[in-house]
Amino acid sequence: MNGSGSLRRCSLLVGLLLAWLVGGGLMSSAGAAEPLVLKAGVDYEPIVPPVPVTSAKPEVVEVFNFKCPHCEQFHPAMNAWTEKMKARFEIKSLPIAFTNQSDQPVRAFYAAQFFGREAEMKHALFNAHFADHVNIDSPQELAFLAEGMKFDAAAFQNHMSSFGVQSKVAQGRAQAQAYGVTGTPTLVINGRYRVSPGKHDQGKTERLFAIVETLAAQ
Repeated sequence: MNGSGSLRRCSLLVGLLLAWLVGGGLMSSAGAAEPLVLKAGVDYEPIVPPVPVTSAKPEVVEVFNFKCPHCEQFHPAMNAWTEKMKARFEIKSLPIAFTNQSDQPVRAFYAAQFFGREAEMKHALFNAHFADHVNIDSPQELAFLAEGMKFDAAAFQNHMSSFGVQSKVAQGRAQAQAYGVTGTPTLVINGRYRVSPGKHDQGKTERLFAIVETLAAQ
């Protein structure tokens, strides 16, 4: 009886172990991330008609305003995601000025773009306005900002007032209108979808960027 009892206990332990392994496998499978099921009007807005894109990679455009506090709060998360995804996506910054605002900070952004330093200028302008309380509508203050960033002062100011920068500002305004942007920040995916980070928990951007990545793959 002792031998048969030991055998039964051994069989029971083996059975429990197998059940645990199978159950764990099933739980792992059930716990795996499932593809997002997105709803128009909830997770994103369709852009009608779509705006053509020329990039060979999926395109994500961030439309923002330098005086928008939500844009400034979203800036670190967008920077981190851009750094992680820049090889997979064509990620662009599109600054706009609202109708009652000066376009001087937008001009500064595009002037810096001629030097390949628009990302630095974007960060500097947010910091100047929200942290240092600098008047970023002032050409003189922007000149001081550019000098502090080691730009060639004369070249930077020439670009600020150039026809090329003026054209970029106008094109950006028209592009935002074509996207149907009514507030900032707004992410535009492949010229077909519009996503508002403000509709999602800005403290937890994982789902927001999962939505962006899902739409970009469509």
